[in-house]
Amino acid sequence: MYLKELTIQQFTAIYKTHMITDFPQDELKPLERMIHTMQTGLSSAFGLYENNDLRAYAVFIVPEGQSYGLLDYLAVVKEYRGTGIGHHFFALVEHTLKEKNPSLDGFFIESENIDFAKDEQEREIRRRRIAFYENNGCRGTKLVSCLFGVTYSILIYDFAPNEPMANTIAAFDETAVQRKALDTVYAAMFKKRHYENDVSLWEVDEA
Repeated sequence: MYLKELTIQQFTAIYKTHMITDFPQDELKPLERMIHTMQTGLSSAFGLYENNDLRAYAVFIVPEGQSYGLLDYLAVVKEYRGTGIGHHFFALVEHTLKEKNPSLDGFFIESENIDFAKDEQEREIRRRRIAFYENNGCRGTKLVSCLFGVTYSILIYDFAPNEPMANTIAAFDETAVQRKALDTVYAAMFKKRHYENDVSLWEVDEA
């Protein structure tokens, strides 16, 4: 399998074929907005392929020059779910992203907070989603965000740190560093009025 960056034309086809059914309508950004962020360089889309057959796709937000980005969307093509495709994606993502963004040290993941689930069935779905990320090398943080009324637990996927970065993180409070990095991503993602009124980010005592 291989992971490659998608052209706008390739991404548009995936959006119309897969994303409109893979994600709830209220979670899916308009195609025109996503194309715009790709054109400005704020976001990049990638496809995981085997023998030129799409297996999974992802969209990342990576503000220019920042050390951390955000996994905005990730989905495995329906017929390949439950076959370990997600593991293959995480095995390849570091090399692919750092090739495009050498300064990148990892990325954040938003996963809907278990405590805000409406019932036990939804709680279990959210538990499984977080477990999927943790089983693929992500780890929980002490950060929680609320975007337009939806509350998320924040996980992080760290690339293998070089020595200077490892020393830098150790010299500061890790959560403070993470919070500043994610806040920078949110400020780049949203218009000022939405960032100020519809986005909040805070710390909890336990990850």
